[in-house]
Amino acid sequence: MEELAQSLWEARMPADPANQIAVCVSKIRGRFQRTGTVGDLILTQPPGYLLSTDEAELDTQRVQALKAEADAYANAGESAEAVSCLERALAQWRGPLLAGITRQAWRAEARVWEETQVALQVKKAELQLALGQYEPVIAELSAFLPEHPFFERPRAQLMTALYRSGRQADALRLYRDTCRLLDEALAIAPGAELQRLHQEILKGALPPGPEAVRTELSAAPPPSPQPAPESAAPPPAAPAGPCLLPSDIGEFVGREREMSDLVEFLRPAGRNVPLVELVGAGGTGKTTLAIHVGHQQRVKFPDGQLYIDLRGLDRNPVRPEEALARFLREMGVPASDIPDGLDQRAEKFRALLTDKRVLIILDNASETTGIRPLLPGTDTCAVIVTSRSRVASAFSTRVVELGGLSTEQALELLHRGAGRERSAAEQDAARRLVAYCGNLPLAVGILGARLAAKPHWTMARVAARLADERRRLDELEHDNLAVRTTLELSYDGISPGAQLLLRRLSVLAVPDFADWLARHLVDLGGPAAENAENLVEELVDARLVEVRGRDVAGQLRYRLHDLVRLFGLERADGAESPSQRRTAVRRTALAALTGADAAHRAVCGGDYTAVRSGAASRARAGHSPPHEDADPLHWYEAERTTLTTLVRQAAGYGLDDIAWDLAAVCRCLFSTRGHHDEWLATHQDALAAVRAVGSRKGEAALLLGLGDLYIDKREYTRAAGLLERACATFTAAGEDYGAVLALRRAACVDRIQGRYERALERWRDCLPVLAAHGDLQARVQVLRWLGLTLLELRDLEGAESYLRQAEEAARGLLGRAAGQVRLALADLLRARHRPAEAEAEYIAGRERAQALGDVSGIGYAHFGLGVIALESGRHAEGRRLLGVCRESARSVGDPLLEALGMVGLSAALGHDGRTQEAERLLTGAAAIYHGLGTPVRYARCLYAHAELLDRRGDAGAEAAALRARAAAALAGTGSALASDVLGPASGPYGPPVL
Repeated sequence: MEELAQSLWEARMPADPANQIAVCVSKIRGRFQRTGTVGDLILTQPPGYLLSTDEAELDTQRVQALKAEADAYANAGESAEAVSCLERALAQWRGPLLAGITRQAWRAEARVWEETQVALQVKKAELQLALGQYEPVIAELSAFLPEHPFFERPRAQLMTALYRSGRQADALRLYRDTCRLLDEALAIAPGAELQRLHQEILKGALPPGPEAVRTELSAAPPPSPQPAPESAAPPPAAPAGPCLLPSDIGEFVGREREMSDLVEFLRPAGRNVPLVELVGAGGTGKTTLAIHVGHQQRVKFPDGQLYIDLRGLDRNPVRPEEALARFLREMGVPASDIPDGLDQRAEKFRALLTDKRVLIILDNASETTGIRPLLPGTDTCAVIVTSRSRVASAFSTRVVELGGLSTEQALELLHRGAGRERSAAEQDAARRLVAYCGNLPLAVGILGARLAAKPHWTMARVAARLADERRRLDELEHDNLAVRTTLELSYDGISPGAQLLLRRLSVLAVPDFADWLARHLVDLGGPAAENAENLVEELVDARLVEVRGRDVAGQLRYRLHDLVRLFGLERADGAESPSQRRTAVRRTALAALTGADAAHRAVCGGDYTAVRSGAASRARAGHSPPHEDADPLHWYEAERTTLTTLVRQAAGYGLDDIAWDLAAVCRCLFSTRGHHDEWLATHQDALAAVRAVGSRKGEAALLLGLGDLYIDKREYTRAAGLLERACATFTAAGEDYGAVLALRRAACVDRIQGRYERALERWRDCLPVLAAHGDLQARVQVLRWLGLTLLELRDLEGAESYLRQAEEAARGLLGRAAGQVRLALADLLRARHRPAEAEAEYIAGRERAQALGDVSGIGYAHFGLGVIALESGRHAEGRRLLGVCRESARSVGDPLLEALGMVGLSAALGHDGRTQEAERLLTGAAAIYHGLGTPVRYARCLYAHAELLDRRGDAGAEAAALRARAAAALAGTGSALASDVLGPASGPYGPPVL
């Protein structure tokens, strides 16, 4: 009875389940009696009930019996009888089993019968396909699949039935729908069977089945059997019309989806002429794909396959009159009967093609006027147009875009050219080769051909030659093929302004860009934004620039293919002087500086904590921010790589003041988001530039930024050396403000390394200078650090004094420091055992950190909230929050915060009796602290480990050893205050502050 009740009501058990079950059983018995059921099927048998089926016929038993009967017929070769049995078995289902019932106890059984239903349907369809009963299979599986969408075998059978019924396009469409369904619902690709079947249908290689059996609508008896013919029916006649297609390649690599789309789009649509435009950059394989599909579809277009290279980008393209004359001659029109005028030739061509099945491929088209006269008039024909821009979109029914190959497809193309055994022996070199080619099919194909012609060359040797960007395009030539020639055709076809923009983008060498960059790279007259957008779109239309999509700031982003960039650099070398390039870089970097300056002010609450060259002031006077309509922090996130590149370019062109200012203004942004690589690159590049011109102030400012970087990276010894040098260099240059900024950060290193007296003294010395220079953020930071340090030393009164001053100073400050003050106040309130107030402050600090994308701040807030949850007895929530803290730390590479989260988690686990797990965490945290050179935190971790061992009661010697190591670590700091850190803890869950 208990089991039955559990299966019925699960977590929503009624007050008296036994009584409720008795009521239900009574109702069921009444229903059986009303339907005339023989005997009592439900027997009372303590402690429950027994269902007796001896005198009943169950549909499940009926299914099993019919399945066994069908298997017997199938084994005897009597497929039609087996199909009949399976049809009756499947008729036992009248919808999903136990529909609307979600009880866990019955799900497994329902699943078993769903699998049985699918197996029966698959077996039935298999037999029907063997009998040539394609139409019933299509009808039944089309209704069956929506109810069982993720079973692939029925889909394969439906594709087979569609193909053998002459519905190839529908079979391919089903495959595409399946790909989309599996990707969106399960993030997987179809299985091997479906993929193989798709390839066979694409290539027309699926073995033919028996001749289709027509399904009659009437109930008349079948006709009498006819004697079999003496010989099999002849195969379909080969295409009889002219074939002008160039030769096809042996084995095609990739482009399965594009081929499938082309095959489907070439089907007659019932109204318009099927016209597909195949668009892509030079070298993406448009012509090869069009010709390959043309050969595949010859049987579908038996009256002819016409091909012409219109040479649209050449200086002397093929005129439509000439193209029509060629086509007319190939279609059998004598030269004397070909009219002279374009319109007359077009009319004759259309008349000749009426109701004929002819495929026309117009290769390398460049303008609409050259295409329109070559189009047929009836939908029995079809047209493929290849072009580098959408020139046929006014009358094309579909557009298929081609990009580069995937890496695996590019490697396969290289293998087929160079030899598979050769490629297998040098896999790393092969991957470098396709990477140098940017997966461009033309470039990869050229390399394959060169390697085939030079069997004594290794792939590593060729990769070494291509590694030199200055000679890469020279290497990508073979016979009459050259990547450079292909790019020249596109370049020569665009306006001088677009050519200039391409050259400047190539010189700048940003991975991607937004169109604001174009306004400044090219000195545009008139409405600059509109003109810049037009030039970018001209490059997009010529397929010299690719559209990447929208970034987090809402801007469209574009990119140059690497080989296009190298081509642009070649053109820039011959067309522009270094001074012209320098001027363009200067304009662009100043524009970027205005945007970075706005983002810096958003994070810092104003122009604080950075020593500047003054370039930003000049930039603001001459430029508006590029992101006037966007959030400045989103703009920074989108343009981070561009900013890094512009610092490098400005430094390279001797624009030291701009390089220094742009690097300095980005420092706070890099720190907030944990972008250490960009931070290091910008400061190293700018430092080299200011040293080259002997700018001591600039050198000190960048040493300060590098010192800050290594504090963020928790490399404290390295940071200390840089900050001390920055302070000395500022002092020598008479820059007391810069010297104090460096000193305040050097004091942070003193604190973290246990030199508390020195840190407190230095911070107190900084306060009056910062107040005199009006740096509100730096002043708030120093007050906060003073308060946190005294809190760590358990001087709660002194800590509160400084933290309340920081709170007052931060009123109205919207930057990062304001949120950090909230977190520091939360630490103080937690130490004073006021958890509700502390929790509110942690939440406020977390919200501010989230608004700025400050991942470390978010992680620290989660640490504080997790400790409060643990101290309040909410252990599961506390462990979750501390886990989030640890993951946040890992995401930005902050080992100090990660170790703090581990200490908190260890205390929680120790409290829960999971001593071994707690010890592992403490050991790991101690190793991190020791590696970072933070002796006080290391000692605190050892003491916590010793206390954990004390609670075990069997490791006294080990605990004593840990305390001895901790004492030695504290003694090594030389600070008398360091021992205060290890006083009575404010709670069982670790230190109160970071």
